[in-house]
Amino acid sequence: MGDASVQKSKEITDYLEQHLGQQIGNGECYTTVDEALKNAGLKSAPDFGKITPTADYVWGRKVEAKEVRAGDAIQFSSYRVTIVTVTREDEPDGSWSENTQTETYERPHHSAVVQTLPSETGPMTVYESNVNGSRDVQSNQLYMQSVPKTKTTTGGDGETKVTVTRTVTVTGKIKFYRPQTP
Repeated sequence: MGDASVQKSKEITDYLEQHLGQQIGNGECYTTVDEALKNAGLKSAPDFGKITPTADYVWGRKVEAKEVRAGDAIQFSSYRVTIVTVTREDEPDGSWSENTQTETYERPHHSAVVQTLPSETGPMTVYESNVNGSRDVQSNQLYMQSVPKTKTTTGGDGETKVTVTRTVTVTGKIKFYRPQTP
């Protein structure tokens, strides 16, 4: 038993890319990851422990976030990300308006596969299913860590000045696994 090669990891992502917009098996997140690993000839969660509806599945050798690569499996537990965006517009006459938008995404008990790695503080793109009311394989961006408040301003002197402040808060557990050869 050893780590999946880069080629085997590519087989995982190629399989999921080919199935985007399609349901794999029963459409459960577990099934999608399980089938992608098996298709590449790699071990899956049952090789590492008992599978129950509430188990935190082990998909291979646990790796740190800094070691993650495309094709690695992710196990979420009580994951929640909240993105708060405050947009303030200051008019040249001194009047202003402010709008706050809050987005929340949850993956209470969920499995996915890394598609692409994030920028330093950006979201990671993952392949997943059984989210957003669909059992089809999807490609979505999820934050894996909280991001401190960021602020950007445009306009000024005689123009409408727009200031956007954004905060990303991630809670719960996220574990990354490198798939293993038989």
